[in-house]
Amino acid sequence: MNKIQSGLITFQQQISLSVRPILPAMKYVLLLFSLLTIQTGKAQEINTTLYYGSFLVNTPQDGTFKNYLYGADVNWNHNISNRADNWIRTSGAQSYGLGFMFRQLNNFNGYADTSANAFGQAYGLAGNIKFQLFKLGKTGVYINPAFGISYLTKTYFTNHTNRFIGSHLNMTLKGDLGVSVPLNTNLSFSAGLGMLHYSNGAYVIPNGGLNTTHVFAGLTFQNHNTETEHTKASPFLPLQRNSVELGLGIGRRGIPETHSGKWKSGLYAGYNYRVNDFIRLKAGLDAIYYYKFYDPDQTEGKYKYYGASYKDWRLGLSAGADLNMWRITITGQAGKYLYFDKYYKNVTWYWLFGPTYYITPHIGIQAKTYMHMAQADYINYGLVFQL
Repeated sequence: MNKIQSGLITFQQQISLSVRPILPAMKYVLLLFSLLTIQTGKAQEINTTLYYGSFLVNTPQDGTFKNYLYGADVNWNHNISNRADNWIRTSGAQSYGLGFMFRQLNNFNGYADTSANAFGQAYGLAGNIKFQLFKLGKTGVYINPAFGISYLTKTYFTNHTNRFIGSHLNMTLKGDLGVSVPLNTNLSFSAGLGMLHYSNGAYVIPNGGLNTTHVFAGLTFQNHNTETEHTKASPFLPLQRNSVELGLGIGRRGIPETHSGKWKSGLYAGYNYRVNDFIRLKAGLDAIYYYKFYDPDQTEGKYKYYGASYKDWRLGLSAGADLNMWRITITGQAGKYLYFDKYYKNVTWYWLFGPTYYITPHIGIQAKTYMHMAQADYINYGLVFQL
């Protein structure tokens, strides 16, 4: 066997090893795409997108794209650009929907105490909404955030050198910035760049999660033959005035190297200023209560990290905004601690974000993530009241 034949065989083996793990996912994507195509009488947009990117773990600049990932999304969306809702007209929302996400994450070469090939694959479902920022002729510039849940095949418990993934099920956050160019009346091409984040919200193992960056390209089929009732506004409206907001909830922060965790509760009291149906400005007090207190000098490295406290209470003042989209509100706030007897003296600021589903304009169910720098402290699940 000559060197050329040997090289071709080696190349074929490498391609086979790279493709084999994604074959089940690609079959699922093709099946899902087929089903969605059948449903185009109801779905007005079907988008298929290919992704290529890298892991963000403070790698040297010359090695950024050596740790590569790739994947594909299939999204089934409804066009809402013609609806009469005020928040749609204000925000430039174009469409929303649900999609399947796949990422091949196993091509990571290792970093510090994390070994190579420690991440496996990720299979997820995520809701997304597309906002058009502006147009240049026929070319539209847009942002497309997505939020969902993914199953990752490898975790710390299947490979102890994987310190980035603490559980199989992970919260998934994705943000894309792209351009869309129409090819004909029913087909458009899109391309751009973005970021993707996987995290268990510190519920199982506290860590920074896994951050990736990517470029993408895709095609969107638009069914303009669909008759739609979407020109009228939704009967649900957020509260049409300024309000006092109260919130309470409970959540858990995991203990590293175990399946156990410790519970804490978050309380919030603040004031909301209604700008319009889409935006509310807000400010208020955040109080966090630790149900079971441990001396951080004895437990540091085992549990709390940036949330480590010498007392069972901490208190902060935060400000930010709500983005209201029918019954769903996305909250983002940044805060400064007024009282926090902390282990890490440099932790003086915090931030928080999360979705709320409003049952009525006055009562909502919320999942709010408290953050210190790039690390999740915990997710506070609870109720919100608008008074």
